[in-house]
Amino acid sequence: ILIQQCRYHHQNTDIKGAMSDKAAAELIGTAILLFTIQVSVGQNAALAPLAIGGILIAIVFAGGPISGAHFNPAVSFAIALRGGMSVPEMITYWAAQLIGAVVGSLCGGIVTSSYATVSIGADATLTQALLAEAVFTFILCFIILCVATNPKVENNHYYGLSIGLVIVAGAISVGGISGGAFNPAVALGLSITSGMSKLFYALLVSAANLVGGIVAVGCFRVVLPSEFEAGGTVGETAPLRGYL
Repeated sequence: ILIQQCRYHHQNTDIKGAMSDKAAAELIGTAILLFTIQVSVGQNAALAPLAIGGILIAIVFAGGPISGAHFNPAVSFAIALRGGMSVPEMITYWAAQLIGAVVGSLCGGIVTSSYATVSIGADATLTQALLAEAVFTFILCFIILCVATNPKVENNHYYGLSIGLVIVAGAISVGGISGGAFNPAVALGLSITSGMSKLFYALLVSAANLVGGIVAVGCFRVVLPSEFEAGGTVGETAPLRGYL
């Protein structure tokens, strides 16, 4: 019995340590993403979409083997719905992502002496903005589910590039309509560091992002139903392995 207890304690310690590593990777990666967003958008850089998409590609490749490189609560939500992580694990990811978003956004604001927020375009309505956020978050989550959780493309080498390109396309296409967050951590992190500016809109954007994640899981189930059959749902496939 004593040996069994020691083994259980060792296994439990390993699980907690692994989760700590994953949370740290999510925090650091999200901080890097938000720093880039804050600096590029804060300076009104014309090539901000390329800078943001480029850094996302880099940190997805860097963090993929550690945490799954979600860096986005909507992505973690979709992965959880898909069966790749438990609710407590998802909440841990969410907390790490939000903290990282605030840290990265704050550092970026200090560097540029300005703090950006996610805003509705001057000629857009709230409905248009939230729909744009939901649609591109759906696209992002669907792409991630297809390239990172589909056993048929396991160990592919293009997953990071495809994810980053979605952000570039989204920022260029609808950034002027919705602000181009596609990520609750982005919307909330920027709002918090700007003194809770436009917090209500950030919350609505976050809700729209989660809806996009739900729709993505539904569509993924339609195109790959075998992954939702008994014994078929295994979470993310290597190298983007974020489940425990």
